[in-house]
Amino acid sequence: MLAGRYRLESRIAGGSVGEVWRGRDEVLARPVAVKLLRAEYAQHPQTLARFRSEARLAALVSHQGIAQVYDFDQAEPPYLVMELVDGPSLAQVLGGGPLEPCRAMDVVAQAAEGLAAAHRAGLVHRDIKPGNLLLGPGGRVKITDFGISRVTGSAPVTATGQLLGTPAYLAPERVAGQEATPASDLYSLGVLAWECLAGTPPFTGPPVEVAMAHRDRPLPPLPSAVPADVAALVAELTAKDPHRRPPGAGEVARRAARLRDGLSIRSTLMLETPPYRPAVPARAGRARHSRLVPRSVLSGRAAVLVAGGLIAAVVLAVLLAGTLGRAGSQPRALSHPAASSRTSTAATVEVSAASLEGQPVSAVRRLLKKLGLAVRVVWQPSGQDPGTVLSVQPSGQVPAGSVIAVTAASGPHDKHGHDNGQGNGNGGD
Repeated sequence: MLAGRYRLESRIAGGSVGEVWRGRDEVLARPVAVKLLRAEYAQHPQTLARFRSEARLAALVSHQGIAQVYDFDQAEPPYLVMELVDGPSLAQVLGGGPLEPCRAMDVVAQAAEGLAAAHRAGLVHRDIKPGNLLLGPGGRVKITDFGISRVTGSAPVTATGQLLGTPAYLAPERVAGQEATPASDLYSLGVLAWECLAGTPPFTGPPVEVAMAHRDRPLPPLPSAVPADVAALVAELTAKDPHRRPPGAGEVARRAARLRDGLSIRSTLMLETPPYRPAVPARAGRARHSRLVPRSVLSGRAAVLVAGGLIAAVVLAVLLAGTLGRAGSQPRALSHPAASSRTSTAATVEVSAASLEGQPVSAVRRLLKKLGLAVRVVWQPSGQDPGTVLSVQPSGQVPAGSVIAVTAASGPHDKHGHDNGQGNGNGGD
């Protein structure tokens, strides 16, 4: 029991100077994580100063992507009380192999959001790596361990000339002795993204050799299965020149989120259905439905984005396709009055505007057409990125074959207008 309030329950992890315990705040009746400084370091001035700095710097930022600090005390032993993230670190997850590009971009987008909040507060993390990203329920990413972080312009808490950080993720300018900046965090995030996609860090070996490789050598190419636009973002993040990296973590978060969402839609569209068998006359009134088999499994926030509306819509569309397929194969039966009476109920399709808004217009257009809907694209000047969907009308339950108006953001050189949306909806964007 610490300070008559925090009960230590089980040890989560340990390091050279401290250890982390799962605990419980008996006053507020909530689970917590408690970081303890080992007794032999409790009187070490530099280590104690760094421990105190971790508490103060992490407390500067309040963001869902950063593990929250609740309490700190320099008593015997010194301890730091934090939000308990009930899940593994990214390093533990990568021990099982690389992530799918969609999931990798989800991790990058969330981590970049947290970094953007830290950078706005004037804080540079200086040690972004898989071990310092925790994955909570629902795939929520939390940045932790601000032990070597520093406020921009503040005096360092380490000895002059001492380089802190993990060599496998160290930015080239830091290896060259320059001060850490937000761009340095972005380089480390890019190396982390590379590892998520490849399954291993780009450079391995003795720490000094790895650090020098980041300074002097280009990163190896990513696996060929990684989409080109994903590889391009990683390449920008890991540019040797910090001025050639993206302008800020917020921009990285937006780009990674767009890539994640685009990959999610593509994954949803890649559905396999077995051939339809003609209905036998004796069972003409019964529907024989195919099962949907997803080619890839969605996970995390990217799956939540599309699962609500798109998956239900695809299921309904397949039911509709089955009805139309049978109609085309048995024209005589459909012309019979009895058969017509059995198929008089109009089919509907679920269109989820919330799931489609903000997505690439080309992907949304393909999806709606796959559901048997006609599409009319209307271009409108907007502050959003050109080619993204602004609105979808109508939405909800709509009759199959309806014309859906998709309003999309136009670029400065786009021609404003719309396609005719007639017939099968094959008008141009």
